[in-house]
Amino acid sequence: MTVIGGTELPPSSMDTRTAPVMELSDTALLNVRGRQLERLLRESTLECGVGVAGLVLAVVALLGQVAQIPLYGWAAVAATMYAARCSVLGAWRRADSTAQMAPRWHVMFVITVVGTALAWGGMAAWVAATQGLEASEPLLLLAIAVTIATVTLLAGSLPCALASTLGTLLPPVFGLLMLGYREALIVAVALVFAGVVALLGARLLRQRIWEAAMLHGENEQLRGYLDQRRDQIEKLQVELKTTQSKRDQVEQNLRRNAADLGLVQGKAKALAETLERISPLDQVTGLDNRRHFEQTVDAEWRRAARDGKPVSMLIVDVDDFDTYVDGYGRQAADTLLKRIGHTLKGFGRRAGDTAGRYDEARLALLLPGCDARNATRVAEALRKRVEAQRIPHTQARGRSSLTVHVGVAMLKPTRALPPAELVKRVEAALYEARFQGGNKVVTYQPLNKLRLERWDLPIDGVLSEQSLIQKLLVWGYDTHQELLQPGSVVEPRILADELVLATLGGELRLDIEGHTMALKSGDCVFVPAGVEVGMEVVGARPVMMFTAARHR
Repeated sequence: MTVIGGTELPPSSMDTRTAPVMELSDTALLNVRGRQLERLLRESTLECGVGVAGLVLAVVALLGQVAQIPLYGWAAVAATMYAARCSVLGAWRRADSTAQMAPRWHVMFVITVVGTALAWGGMAAWVAATQGLEASEPLLLLAIAVTIATVTLLAGSLPCALASTLGTLLPPVFGLLMLGYREALIVAVALVFAGVVALLGARLLRQRIWEAAMLHGENEQLRGYLDQRRDQIEKLQVELKTTQSKRDQVEQNLRRNAADLGLVQGKAKALAETLERISPLDQVTGLDNRRHFEQTVDAEWRRAARDGKPVSMLIVDVDDFDTYVDGYGRQAADTLLKRIGHTLKGFGRRAGDTAGRYDEARLALLLPGCDARNATRVAEALRKRVEAQRIPHTQARGRSSLTVHVGVAMLKPTRALPPAELVKRVEAALYEARFQGGNKVVTYQPLNKLRLERWDLPIDGVLSEQSLIQKLLVWGYDTHQELLQPGSVVEPRILADELVLATLGGELRLDIEGHTMALKSGDCVFVPAGVEVGMEVVGARPVMMFTAARHR
């Protein structure tokens, strides 16, 4: 609720529709009220002119119908009220008034409006009561016109609008009611309706004027804020110019420090590389580092080649290791690798068994002299041991605890077979374990590369030397045959070309890179190039072995 000139104003239509853009300060609100009074007093000059013109027309219209003394007396009183209003206006213009003085000037102005309104209303009521409706009609019309002019021009002040409307129209209504006949009652009702419409219009117009004044005040206040910000920006610009040299100096110091830091980092990196070459251990897990682990693999490979023993290797990879790092942090991941590395090292108890860190997330275990079956058992025991520890891993897919997948491979070293072939097979098995969803052990199976064809009696006929040679010729192979006596052993060799090995007679045991399979009479096995094959006759019967190569 806003107060102007001692009168409470209801919230404007703008206030009821939308929230104001900003709240005016007390000083800004006083300035708005001062401008409202200034507009009110400025419009009062025109309002007084309209009132005096209406007064002259009323005197002319009433000459000859009413006594001259009351008429001239009324005109003098009304003219005196208008003169008093003009005097208040002149005194306000001459005075050095502040916004705080606005209520006092407003009260004085409203008093003069009340005087002129009562003068018009009293005269109209007297004429209507004494002379009748017909004689009072010109005066009533002029009174309505003067009321509309006052309400319109002084709409910024609701007290002025109320005083003018009630003071001018209410007395004639009582005068007409005293006449008592129908036409007078109709005119009285019309005057009441005109007064209500005038008041409603005055209220609506005052709200619009008040909204405009408030918006003007907000604009001025915003302009003041903008001026303050502009001054602050200018001060900041001066400060920026003042500190430009300091900033340049700081940048030079930063570049110098960056260069020094790069030099220190280079030295630290070189020192770390030197320590890695000198130290055989990984700093995180305590196992052999990659370089020392590969050196151990080479040494054990050569030893196994001399002794004719197999070498097994397994690589352990943590399931969903990247999400574990993202969820628990790098330090927790290092602690996890150290824990798994300690468990892995516990499975390498024999001489020559070596555990090492293979890369960032994988660990490896070398098992010299261990065949594929025992290496697979070790890997499965390790997988179960890690799973039983119930290490939390909430980001893992399909499980709530941490698990690992393991790849296993075994090879019997030869001079023509490098240790990289063993690593290649272990990584292939590890990939297959990961492809199967993790938490698995997969052992590389070289026998999976072979295709075995059994002799089919209904299709191939009676098994004989000629029928077996004929079958190989149909497949597109040229054959070479050799008779192997019981107990004969053929040393392992790597095949340069794809061959088909077939047998007739007893039983022949093939040694495929440390894995064995038995060939019975009539069996044909397709062996791809690059595979190491050894043979031994089993039992007391000799074996006719057919070695078949494709037609050249």
